[in-house]
Amino acid sequence: MNSLQRYLPFGMNIELTTSCPLRCPQCYCTLEGGKHISYETAAKFIRQAKEIGIKHIELSGGETLCYPELFDLIKLAHEIGLETNIAISGWNFNEACLDRLTQSGVSNIFVSLNGPTEEINKLTRDGYQHAISALQLLQSKGFSNVYINWVMHQSNADSLQEMIKLAQNYSVRAIVVLAPKPTSKHELNTIPTHQQMQNVAQIIKAAPPGTIRIEACFSPLLAMVRDTKLFGNLNVGRTKGCGAGKNLLSISVDGKLSPCRHLDYYEEYDSIEEYWFNSPVIAKLNQVAEESPASPCNKCRFEKYCRPCIAISSKLENALYRGNKYCTAFQDAEQSSK
Repeated sequence: MNSLQRYLPFGMNIELTTSCPLRCPQCYCTLEGGKHISYETAAKFIRQAKEIGIKHIELSGGETLCYPELFDLIKLAHEIGLETNIAISGWNFNEACLDRLTQSGVSNIFVSLNGPTEEINKLTRDGYQHAISALQLLQSKGFSNVYINWVMHQSNADSLQEMIKLAQNYSVRAIVVLAPKPTSKHELNTIPTHQQMQNVAQIIKAAPPGTIRIEACFSPLLAMVRDTKLFGNLNVGRTKGCGAGKNLLSISVDGKLSPCRHLDYYEEYDSIEEYWFNSPVIAKLNQVAEESPASPCNKCRFEKYCRPCIAISSKLENALYRGNKYCTAFQDAEQSSK
């Protein structure tokens, strides 16, 4: 067991359902013939999560509001002291639904929205009006823990300033910037340009602290944002990048375990702890985490401050390795001196 694998995970995702009424161009889920995770299976892993010290549970889909036992599952997690975060498109979200979510003890609601206008949003997401209606309702009812999940693509990267204004108008706590990931067809063709990455990094640096967050697996952007002249690059430590098999795990709709919902390496274990310390996939990922990165990452000045998404190499290259040849944040020594 190496140094990284000594630690138990601190976050867990549960794929509640593969049902969804929307069809987003960016979607990485297989939505045909939707199915739901059994309540008993989800509840078992939630209780185990509490026992090993996991603090928060991400509940996702598909569309989470399609899951028939959503409120019961949130209530269970809340009663045993876990934070629950749900991501919604806004479909079928109304006042009665919000009341039940609140009564069940939901901690945070993340609304999926990729653009400040329907025209920009529809290039990568479906359901613009659903999302706006959800934000309006959440604001009118004074629900304060509201976030926007904004997946950064080449088609919307130039609209971040407008997204910030939209978030302010609806009293959103923060915009969460998510990395573009391979779709269900294993395609990744909407990556922001290098200039867009730089521009967004500057906007985030100038924003009030906490109002724009970056998911850990968007490590290249984190490395750009946390690069300082005075203190060096602050994107270091256990959370500096992809957490698959390092500090996060996922439960599939079939009740199988994987290092991340974007990695299609599913194994059957009854115990999270047994999985974490005995899974050959987890062991491989920890080995990968300590290896030197592949090109072009091994030539990038951010190499020590970035652990890129492993799902990209897995789905696009059919291999597990540390590196991302599709990354546009790449900077070598010559580029960085200009």
